[in-house]
Formats: sequence, C-alpha cells, structure tokens
Amino acid sequence: MHIETFFIHIWQQLSWQEWIAVIFAIISVLCARANSIWVYPTGIVGILFSISLFVEERNKLYPDAALNLYYLVMSIYGWYMWSRKDADQKPQEPISWASRKEYVFAIALFVVLWAGLYFWLKHYRINNVPGLDSFSSAMAATGMWLLARRKIENWLALLVADAVDIPMFYIKKLYLFCGLNIFYVIIAWLGFLAWKKIYHKQMIVATSDFLQHAEQI
Repeated sequence: MHIETFFIHIWQQLSWQEWIAVIFAIISVLCARANSIWVYPTGIVGILFSISLFVEERNKLYPDAALNLYYLVMSIYGWYMWSRKDADQKPQEPISWASRKEYVFAIALFVVLWAGLYFWLKHYRINNVPGLDSFSSAMAATGMWLLARRKIENWLALLVADAVDIPMFYIKKLYLFCGLNIFYVIIAWLGFLAWKKIYHKQMIVATSDFLQHAEQI
C-alpha cells in the first residue's frame, strides 16, 4: 500500500511542461546517439520547456535554467556546425576524439563554471543543493560544447553530469527528470560506444580513400 501511495504522489507532482520537456529530451538524445542533426531542433523544444519549469518558484533551479539558455546557444551553434558540408557533401565536423588543445579548453571551461556557479549558489543561498547543482551544470555545459564539435568525449562528460543530476532532481521532487537522467546515463554509455564504432568506420574509409588516391598517382 505504501508503494502505491508513493507512485500516486509522484504522478500528482508531474506537470505538462515536465512531460513535454522529457519527451523531446529523449528524442533529442536518441538522435545524438544516431549521429543525426535532429538532435538540435528536438533538443531546442525540450530546452525551452525545461527553462519554464526550472524558474518556477517551487524549484528555483536558476543555474539549470541559465545552463539551458547556454544549451540553447550551443544548440544553434551545433546545428550550424553539423550542417556544414565539404565539396563531397561530407560533414566538415566528423566524429573524432578531442585534441590536446580542446582538452585544455574543456577542463578550463568546467573549472571556471563549477567555481563560479558554486559561489553564486552558496553565497546567495539560491537552493539547497549547491554542490550537486554547480558540478552537474558545469560538467553538462562542457559536454554540450564537446557535442557541438562532435567529440566522442562528450558522452563521458554527459554521463557524469546525468549521474549527479539523479539525486538532485529526486531531492527537488522532479521525479520525471530523475527517471530521465537514469535513462540518460544508459544512453550516454551506449552513445559513447556507438560513436567509437562510427569513428573507426570513418578511419577505415579515410584510409581506403587515401590508398586509392595513392594508387592513382
């Protein structure tokens, strides 16, 4: 009986904004795993509804709202980057591992965001989960930048961010988002494995093209 009451309580806490945000977020992450550009238009819909939910008085997840504004900007940037084609109509931003320079930038971005967000949340007592919120927000922002540049490491950054978000959303009684992040963790790992396979196929094709070109010369 207690279990039934628990699930009824969870169901009553859900809002239509949360349902729409979650549905489009799921579609978006599945598109990302499939290396489809539809990750961005579907993701933008989920982002807009997430922002409306996070700024509500009962949640006060302002860093997450601000993070989603960053997601919005990065989604537009990523959409542009993924849309670019070379002379052979192949993506100018193929899947690849991050370079040393990109690692340095990603680490710097994470550290600056984490420190800044933690100070803001702690100093102004914006919510009761400053450690979890600042860490996951900074890690997710870093992962979003890596995703826009089609770097395989984006999945590892997002996996860590999503895992940290699970207890945070549970504390905030955003149960659908809590379940969504459990799903995200699974998809992030599957996406990491899928993108590694795509990368290896790209290398095989590139090597084959190089050898054919060398033989013609």
